[in-house]
Amino acid sequence: MTTRNTEHLAATVAEHIEADAVVQGDYWSEDEQKGCFIGCLVHSNNPHLIEERYGVPVMITRIAEAVFERLPADEAKQFFADFPAAIGADGKDLSRVGWQFLAQTMRDLPVVAAEVQAVIDPVIAGLDRLAEGEEWSSAATKDADAAARACDAAARACDAVARAADADARTAARTGAAAARAAANAAAAAWAAASAAAWADAAASAAAWADTAAARAGARDAAIRQQRDLLLRLIREA
Repeated sequence: MTTRNTEHLAATVAEHIEADAVVQGDYWSEDEQKGCFIGCLVHSNNPHLIEERYGVPVMITRIAEAVFERLPADEAKQFFADFPAAIGADGKDLSRVGWQFLAQTMRDLPVVAAEVQAVIDPVIAGLDRLAEGEEWSSAATKDADAAARACDAAARACDAVARAADADARTAARTGAAAARAAANAAAAAWAAASAAAWADAAASAAAWADTAAARAGARDAAIRQQRDLLLRLIREA
């Protein structure tokens, strides 16, 4: 599968931005003729329609939607505008971009304890294999699943920011190719555990700051902007 109808994609994005129809929090409102990243492209909540129409894998669309929803409103609209420009042309294969994104996002997590890093490292290695078009072995998947379950208590203790990141990771992973579904779920679970521990550590450190809420909000915004830039770069370079 490669990208197609890219000019139409760019025109659709520009049309909805011009009409001030791009909003967060709602797939598509027929009454108001407004919607989110997915909704504005297909007037639906179905990302498979985007894959069929434009050759953009569902996994990429789900990641892009998650980034869009977590950006400040004005930056979300700009990200929507930048998306077709990053694709640039028909004939691009984006099938490995999702795995590249997940692997790099795990690399970008805050510094964590050695035992948590021991969970992260083999998962990154597995995602790198998927990004290269190779298979993630069943043994590696089993090990990652076991490690992720061992860290599940940390994931449940995570704050709302980490839970949102967890949900985004699980959603993105579930949209992967069927052949790699077990590896994707293992990656999502491990990222959930690692994210939980990392954000818990960050929250503990922030408690010493004058304004913990502002500090955590700033860290969250910085993280989502980093993910935005990463996704656009990977798409451009595909």
